[in-house]
Amino acid sequence: MKIGRNDPCFCGSGKKYKKCCIDKDPKFVDSAKFAELRKADPAFSPRSHYTGRIAELNGRLQEEGRSEALDAGLMALAGDLLEDLESGRLHAVTPYGEGFRPTERRLLEALANRVWSGLVLGGFEEQDVLRPLLAFSAEALKQGLGEEAKIAGAVLVTDEAGGLTDWTLTPLEGAGEPEGFELDVETRGQQ
Repeated sequence: MKIGRNDPCFCGSGKKYKKCCIDKDPKFVDSAKFAELRKADPAFSPRSHYTGRIAELNGRLQEEGRSEALDAGLMALAGDLLEDLESGRLHAVTPYGEGFRPTERRLLEALANRVWSGLVLGGFEEQDVLRPLLAFSAEALKQGLGEEAKIAGAVLVTDEAGGLTDWTLTPLEGAGEPEGFELDVETRGQQ
């Protein structure tokens, strides 16, 4: 895939390539996994693949609750996300179609790390966050997180049972680029 100097930058910043990452030389890492998925489904894109997986796992978690099979699916999702984020295969423009904008990639990284710490490291607080976090991630990625305003993270509001009832995006204060995606979870009625 060749990017022209005046094309939108592959990183999803919204800037022209010549004003953004031209000196970074994007080397799109070909993915055997993505190539196989594209063969099986010509409409495949990294965005549709991951948003579909997250939505499916969210539906299972909300309906069934935690199980060994669901935990295995969540762990596979977290591992795949971390690998594909690190390799650069999930940029906004990919050889396989639409990927994710920078804020969305930060959200995906936060999701993968929180799933990993909750399930592998056994962080009980993190396990309690899985339901609202997965519900938020599924809905936010479906709607798309734009880059018009810098987003630092989100505040997730849950009911007493841990279900997501509302969420608000938190703007970045000050100049610069956010390093991660901050996720705060509040139970309704809690200050």
